[in-house]
Amino acid sequence: MLAGGATFLTVRHLKFQNLIGGRTADARDRREVHGTKLAAPSSMFPKKKSQRSEDRDLRSVAATRRLPGQSLRDEKERLTDNRLIPFYFSCVFTWLLWGWEIYRARTHTPPNPSILLCLAIVVTGVTVIVLGRLFGRFQRLNRGERGELRTAEALDDLRTHGYRVVHDIVRKGFNIDHVVVGPAGVFAIETKFRSGEGEISFRNGEGLFIDGFPDERDSLKQARGNAREVNRIIKETCGFEEWVWPLVVFVGDWRVKNEWRNTDARVFTTDTLARHIVNQQPRLKQSEIKLIASHLERSAKT
Repeated sequence: MLAGGATFLTVRHLKFQNLIGGRTADARDRREVHGTKLAAPSSMFPKKKSQRSEDRDLRSVAATRRLPGQSLRDEKERLTDNRLIPFYFSCVFTWLLWGWEIYRARTHTPPNPSILLCLAIVVTGVTVIVLGRLFGRFQRLNRGERGELRTAEALDDLRTHGYRVVHDIVRKGFNIDHVVVGPAGVFAIETKFRSGEGEISFRNGEGLFIDGFPDERDSLKQARGNAREVNRIIKETCGFEEWVWPLVVFVGDWRVKNEWRNTDARVFTTDTLARHIVNQQPRLKQSEIKLIASHLERSAKT
C-alpha cells in the first residue's frame, strides 16, 4: 500500500515538474519510476549540423574544383613569395643598416657609412630591376586572369543547355583554360586577352591576323595542342576516343572575321562563343557527357 502510494506521488511529482518545464509527461515518467530511461529516437529529433562543420563541408567542396584563372593566381602568389618579398625586405634592410651607421656617426661612434651606402645602392638597383620585370609579368598575369574570368562568365549560360564546364586543367608546362563537355561534343578553349580594339581575321590556311599583322603568339597552335591533350586524357580515362574541337576566344573590344572553311580550329569573341556551341548538332549522350566531364574534373584537381 505504501509502495503504491509512493509510486503514485512520484508520478504526480514528475508530471508537475514536466508541466513547469513546458514538457509533456507520458511513458518517460513511468520508465523513470521503474528506474529506466527511454531514449528519444534520433529520427524524431535530428541533430542540427554545427556552423563549423557546414563551413568545413563548403571548404571541402570548393577545394575539389579549380576556378577559372586559378593557375594564374597561383603563379602570382609564387612570384610574390619567392621574388617580390625577399627583394623588397633586402632593400629595406640595407638602408636601415646605412641609417644605423649615420646614427653612429652623429653619436661620435667610429662609423663607416660609405661601405653600407654602396651596398644599399647596389641592392636598391638590383631590386628596382627585378621589380620592374615582375611588374610587367604581373600585368600579363592580371590580364590573363581577367580574360579567363570573362570567358567563364560567357560559358555559364551553357549549363542550362546540358553542358558542363571544367576550368584550368594544369599539365606539365602549360594549362588548358576551359573545357566544355555537352551534347555537341568536347571543346578545348584557349583564352586570349588583348588590349585595344580592332579586327581579327582567321584566314583558312594562313592563320590569325590581328589588325592585319600575323599573330605572334600562335594561338591556333596552342589551341590545337590543348585539344590533343584533352583527347589523350579522355582516351586514357574513359577508354574511347572523342574528337575535341580547338577554340580560341579573344577577350576585349575586338571583332572576329572568320574566313575558314575546312579547318578544325575556330576563333570567337566572348559574345559569340556560347551561341556557336549551342547551335552545333548533338553527338554525345548524357551518360557520355557525365563520364567525360567527371574524369576531366578529376584531372583538373590533380
